[in-house]
Formats: sequence, C-alpha cells, structure tokens
Amino acid sequence: MGGFRAKDADRERYVDIIEAAYVDGQLGEQDRELRVSRALTAQTLDELDALTRDLQDRPVPVAARVDTPSAAAPRAAKLVVGGAFAVITVAVLLIFGAVGLALFSVTGESDESPAVVISGEAVPVPAEVDVVEEQQSFAMTAPEVRRFVRAYEREFGTLDVYDVGFYPTRVGVQVPVRGSRPRFERWTWDGEWTQDTEAAAVRGPGEVIDLGALDLRRLFANIATARKTLRVERGRLTHVLVNDWSEVPTVNIYIGNRFDESGYLKTTLSGEVLRSFPHDG
Repeated sequence: MGGFRAKDADRERYVDIIEAAYVDGQLGEQDRELRVSRALTAQTLDELDALTRDLQDRPVPVAARVDTPSAAAPRAAKLVVGGAFAVITVAVLLIFGAVGLALFSVTGESDESPAVVISGEAVPVPAEVDVVEEQQSFAMTAPEVRRFVRAYEREFGTLDVYDVGFYPTRVGVQVPVRGSRPRFERWTWDGEWTQDTEAAAVRGPGEVIDLGALDLRRLFANIATARKTLRVERGRLTHVLVNDWSEVPTVNIYIGNRFDESGYLKTTLSGEVLRSFPHDG
C-alpha cells in the first residue's frame, strides 16, 4: 500500500476489527487498548495494516495500482486501439438506433413498447427497467451497534433514551419528546428509521439514560460470558434490554434456545456484572 495517507473512515474500520478481535479473545485488555490508540493516530494505511496483520478476520488491504515505465508503452497502444474500437462501436449503435426509431415511428403505437426487427421478426423492447435499490440492514455486532448510536444522535440530536432493546436484526428505542411533561415515542432502527407510535406519557420509575455511557466493548464481552455461563444448551442471544427500572441503569442480556430455555445476565452500563440468572432446568 506504500505510504498512502489514512482517512478517518480507514481508522474507524481498523478500530472495529481490533474491537472484534478483543471480544472473541484474540487480544487482551492492554494489547487492545494499545492497538486502538495507535489506530486512532495512524497517519498511513501501512501503519493500520501492521496493527491487524496477525489477527483473524482482518480487513483486506487495498493495494494502489501504480503503472511502471515498462508497462507504459503497451498501455498506450491499448488505449489507441480501444479508442478506435469505441468510435466504431458508437457509430454502429447510432445507425441501429436510427433504424429502430424509424421502425417504431412506422409500426409502433404511443402506448406500446418499442420494437426492433431481428431476422424479420419484431421483438419488443421493455420501456422501463426496474431498479433494485440497496437495502440497509442491522445485525447485532459491535460495529453495527456503533453505527446505530451515531444514527440515533444524527436523527434526534441527543443520546438520551428511556429504553433500548437490541435484537438480532433490529433495535427498538423509546425516544424522549421535549416538553414540560415526560413523554416518549417508540422508534425502530433496522438500517433506517421507522416511527412505531405517537407520543405517550412515561409511566413507572423509568429515567432518561445516556446512550453514550454504554460500553460496547464490555457489552459484547458480557454477551460472550452469558452464553458460556447461563447454562442454556446451545443458547443464542435473543435480545438485550437497556433501561433504568431499578436503582441504577442496567443492561440485561438474554440468552435462549429453541426449547424455550433461557437465562439472563444483569450488568451496569459500564459492564460491571450485578447478577446472573442462569437457566434452572
């Protein structure tokens, strides 16, 4: 990659890889912190690549293409030939286009699809082509949760929430509504925002939570811990609830399986484990 300068997007991409490596046990605490700090201050792509070279599932370096003097002459020849071919191709297309327009003006109707004649037979040409737009999505991973937090702040101008539920393919959140009385709206994020309910009064002991205080690194480390310790056979993460229904804001990590066996781990926003509720079967 040479000494190409790193962009903020490059640094963030490599930080995500380092964080993921820490969560799945490739890195220890001190190693992770050292690599993250160096990634955030890296000036070149080479520096970033060196920080993740020994990790699994690291990003594939994008090598810059550099033309060498020995390849310059053949490349120039290819450009000349390619240019001539392009001119001939355009001329042929213009001729066929003119013929097609003439045929359509004689045989086509304004409310029918145009047609071209191939081997003496008129073949209709679709008037419109459906364009499939790229769909955004969400998955319960550290980079995707980080993306959700950024999207939340952009959409609502705050990191305050009443309640957040993280699910495998979506996030449900109670968004505070500004006003003299505590009210909230329910919204869903699955790569884009959907409003689920109008404003409603806040009931119960719930207080506003600072979403920025949620330690994502510790969250995913605790998810791994919950799967290992809650005694749920072949358990998978079903959801994570973040709320302030007790003395302090808590994170509740639920593990379940297809037999409806489940357990959950209660932690603080910073990741300190408060209590474990394993499956008692």
